[in-house]
Amino acid sequence: MQVLGGLENVIVRQLPAWKHLSTKVCEVLEDLRAVQVFLKTDNLCLMGGEHVRRRPTLPAVHILAMHIQQLEIGAFTLTSGAYKWPKLRTIAKVVSQVHAFQETVYSFTPDPGLQAYIRLRIAHLSGCDIPLLAADNEANFHHNPTDRHTRRIQDTLKRVKATFQ
Repeated sequence: MQVLGGLENVIVRQLPAWKHLSTKVCEVLEDLRAVQVFLKTDNLCLMGGEHVRRRPTLPAVHILAMHIQQLEIGAFTLTSGAYKWPKLRTIAKVVSQVHAFQETVYSFTPDPGLQAYIRLRIAHLSGCDIPLLAADNEANFHHNPTDRHTRRIQDTLKRVKATFQ
């Protein structure tokens, strides 16, 4: 839906390439618009399907997130300060789909080996300083360049403060 939104951007629509689109591309765009309208109007579309599922599944996270993000566009209150209750109800209906998916217990068989390994790792790492361990391994630690810059500014301010004392 975000791709369709980008294609329907006013600036993109003014490009000369739009005059030379094939009929197949136009049909695909129409199909995407139909799906977009369907997602906006049918709050329970992520729940149902044309086929019957034997095991419960979670909704596709990216589709659910995009749908909720689309519903969240705009303010939640009117200029008078009153809440837009229809908008909040619609978002609540979509979010409640996750609860409906979680009501059925999964039938996965437990893996004792994996459980034992995870318990062992938790016991081993419970007494460790995780940021220190992550700092030792460069691949796991994201260095934030702003931290270095902030430290430089703080050091400079300390030096300036020390000169005035």
